[in-house]
Amino acid sequence: MKQIVTAIALSLSLAASPILAFGIDMSTLTPVLTYPDPAPAPVTQGNSGINK
Repeated sequence: MKQIVTAIALSLSLAASPILAFGIDMSTLTPVLTYPDPAPAPVTQGNSGINK
């Protein structure tokens, strides 16, 4: 009886695997990374910030 249940479970899993493989949406597995814009350089008066 154990061998029959094992055979049924194995055959059902092999039959369902292509259906499950095509049902997965790959776009949700790796999200799109977005990065913020870099901050602008600070505004300095005169020549104090140029030669740093």
